[in-house]
Amino acid sequence: MTSIPRFTHPFLPQSEAQINSMLKTIGISSINELFQSIPEKLRFQGKLDIPESHSEKVTLSRVQKILTKNKSTDELTSFLGAGIYHHFIPTVIPAILSRSEFYTAYTPYASEISQGMLQALWEYQSMIADLTKLELVNSSMYDMATSLGEAALMCTRATRKKIFLVPSYLQPERFQTLQTYAQGPIISIKTYSYNQETGRADIDSITKLIKSSEGNISGIYLENPNFWGIIEKDAEKIGNLAHDLGGLFVVGVDPISLGVLKSPGDYGADIAIGEGQSLGLPMNFGGPLLGLFAVKNDLKLSRTMPGRIIGLTTEKNSSNRAFTMTLQTREQHIRREKATSNICTNNALCAVASAIFLSLIGPNGLKKLAETCMARTNYLMEELDSVNGISSPNFTGSILKEFVFNIDEKISSKELEKHLQKNNIQIGFSLQPHFPELGQSFLSAATEMIADYEIEKTVALIRDFLNKKGGK
Repeated sequence: MTSIPRFTHPFLPQSEAQINSMLKTIGISSINELFQSIPEKLRFQGKLDIPESHSEKVTLSRVQKILTKNKSTDELTSFLGAGIYHHFIPTVIPAILSRSEFYTAYTPYASEISQGMLQALWEYQSMIADLTKLELVNSSMYDMATSLGEAALMCTRATRKKIFLVPSYLQPERFQTLQTYAQGPIISIKTYSYNQETGRADIDSITKLIKSSEGNISGIYLENPNFWGIIEKDAEKIGNLAHDLGGLFVVGVDPISLGVLKSPGDYGADIAIGEGQSLGLPMNFGGPLLGLFAVKNDLKLSRTMPGRIIGLTTEKNSSNRAFTMTLQTREQHIRREKATSNICTNNALCAVASAIFLSLIGPNGLKKLAETCMARTNYLMEELDSVNGISSPNFTGSILKEFVFNIDEKISSKELEKHLQKNNIQIGFSLQPHFPELGQSFLSAATEMIADYEIEKTVALIRDFLNKKGGK
């Protein structure tokens, strides 16, 4: 009977005999000799303070106990938005995604055996191109934050200029990601302000930055709708300002909004980015997400666009269609340190989910979805404004599915938030820690998943709480 080898660790499948054999082959007597180049004082001595392992049953029990501290939107009414939204996901999407040819697929390097995945990604690109009215789309980024970072790099590469303008009212984590991207190539990120009445981009602020930049602006970034949920009416003017400087115009979008708003390509965008989570992906406690990235058909952009493009061609000796990855020389796995981007993977499964969603909903369905969100959000906004002690909305600009409201300073917004959470309601994203100039303000979103009775219940709870606390 063959003896079972003694392994050195439950998760490392090398036996002591195998380790000794490998050490002997490379001419050393112990693992410690591998680390001789590391000074002794930098090596950890003793045992790590890690709890003993548990059985599978005990581990599952402990993990499930931790997970019960979370609440999903199945258990509560959530008006959270700020970049990730609660939308309906048709059952057919996870059903198709769970097929092994999609679920286990990674990067389809071998195009001859990956035609199904390549076609699905090509369809995704085609639909995003149709939505944005920009000709070239890559087959996905990690999220909107990384798409913004890559857009800033792309503007610098294309123009050889080093200043990138963004709104001061950018989603906080998105802004932090952009700053990280800008550190290596030393891109100067400068922010323009917003009109405090309308909540829209302040053209005068942009003009002042242009005058002080000495012609060194690579691009101007604008989100539409912006972080406050406001529809930017001067988008085309801002795009013209960028082009007059010899810079690029970058627009960030919520793809759902394109059911009713003009596409960025129609008002002069050179690059459009977005967050695709709304297109058939769950919120997943913040990820994985889906970064949209589209550019106009310009050689200096297409050759330096990050990520990858799936192309459609025909076989050499027949008229059969064939799909393949194209223009890959910009990628890290091809050019290594000379690549224009360190993106060498993608969120292919998320992109396929969005392709399925868009194919199911169609143009008319997307329009109805956007209109439903607008109606729900306006109803919530108006109901909150009827409560003494609340100013809703905070800005006068037109909104789509998100808006800012303010709570009277005499009332504790934290107490109100906790009170609603006890009643399984998450009122929105608190803006005060990030934008103190707005006072006790929340950013709230209402999608098609919010029913009228949920809005009415929420407003009634807020009214009762404020009455007890002495609201005006």
